[in-house]
Amino acid sequence: MTDSLDPTKDPSDPEFGVELPAGLRLERPTSGGVRLELQLSPRSRALSALPKLVLVAGLLFALVEAWRHRVFVVFWFLGLPLFAWLRGPSQRSILLGERALEIEATVFFARTISVPRSQIAGFEIGRAGVLRLSQRALIATLADGRKLTFLVGISAVQAEFVKGGLRRWLAGVE
Repeated sequence: MTDSLDPTKDPSDPEFGVELPAGLRLERPTSGGVRLELQLSPRSRALSALPKLVLVAGLLFALVEAWRHRVFVVFWFLGLPLFAWLRGPSQRSILLGERALEIEATVFFARTISVPRSQIAGFEIGRAGVLRLSQRALIATLADGRKLTFLVGISAVQAEFVKGGLRRWLAGVE
């Protein structure tokens, strides 16, 4: 990425001089908005992969037992996408558009979720579910009361920084 897209390097940007916490990167895509990328620590990535590894170990154990007992079992093996799923995305990112928040590459097979700004009631720092080992995450409370968990594995310093920026974006403060 070039320095011209980094708001901390652009003197005409109102956010000039803002020190980003380690593991966060801001960029301004040419399509508009602001993209925030999170680089997870190796510990967070390992914790995120643990439930998936247990699932795969269980499937392998079932396959070995089925083979050993000569039971006919059909397994549909996903191939290389299975390994990508196990590894998970190394970077999580969100795109703050003028009218919507897009959460990129946080859902199975990197599906993007787009939530209109008018649908978001607020942001808070919380914990992800049991399947994500209760790691720290950002939670968006939607107008209908549902909660959307994203940026799982974020550090406390990163979470405070991002939450402040998301609240400013939600309020429309530039």
